[in-house]
Amino acid sequence: MNRLRPHFLLFAVLLALVVVAMEAWLLQHYRGEAARAQAAFEQIKQERDWLARQSPAPTPENEAAIAAELEKVRRKLADLREELRPRAPDSLDGPPPGKSMDAYFALAGLVEQGRAQAITTRVSLRPDEYFGFATYAHEGPADDLLGPVHRQKNAVRRLLEPLFESRPLAVLGVQRTAPAAASPDGRSGADDFFIMDPGLSLREAGLVDTEPVRLEFTGQTSTLRTFLTGLATLPHPVVVRSIEVEPLPPTGSVRPVAADAPQPVVRQSLSKFAVIVEFVLLTSGAVNPAP
Repeated sequence: MNRLRPHFLLFAVLLALVVVAMEAWLLQHYRGEAARAQAAFEQIKQERDWLARQSPAPTPENEAAIAAELEKVRRKLADLREELRPRAPDSLDGPPPGKSMDAYFALAGLVEQGRAQAITTRVSLRPDEYFGFATYAHEGPADDLLGPVHRQKNAVRRLLEPLFESRPLAVLGVQRTAPAAASPDGRSGADDFFIMDPGLSLREAGLVDTEPVRLEFTGQTSTLRTFLTGLATLPHPVVVRSIEVEPLPPTGSVRPVAADAPQPVVRQSLSKFAVIVEFVLLTSGAVNPAP
């Protein structure tokens, strides 16, 4: 019995050491947990204080105000989409001619109509003026260009009416951009095209497509004002992206004025104007935006 007592005491001592070691480990563990919890708490307090300093602060009142402003912006966006819709059923993207020959006659009709308007309004033209379609003076566009060229023809046709109504002294040229996503046909007619500066264009892939046209003409400042005013009456929304003005030296080539017409006290000088107009076309992504 006496022999068992030292072993019992040793066991008791070892057990006590194990218990003390476990308590020490648990104490250290919980101290670490407490320190991490305290650090997380301090971080949350800092985030709370940072949010409280924001303007507007994330309060229920400000949240309601932001929601109301967001709804107002959504209504404004819907109004803008509606304004960008054509005001006439025949949009620029109407059905194109089915054959190259049909497109050729349609373009020839545009040129004939433009020359007739020039005669009626007494506007000078170049003898070989084709209003941006000299490429197709003798034959129609290739099959994969029928759609793009048809849309450009419609854009030019819509612009010629307000241009001639503004009574410029001369129309010097009409240019369009080279149709995209279509194979070039290698024909002459480089004067038909101009390169649109991407920084000026409203085109946004998937949302807004455009059809730019550049018109160059001479006249007085009132000619430009009348033309710009006429653009507002077009059935399709357009945006003026660039206006270049180059004063011309005085010459005797001015429009004759009737003898009984009031004579201006200050004679207006002539200028050459280059105006880039973009027809705006909403794509399916803009008409039906994702929620």
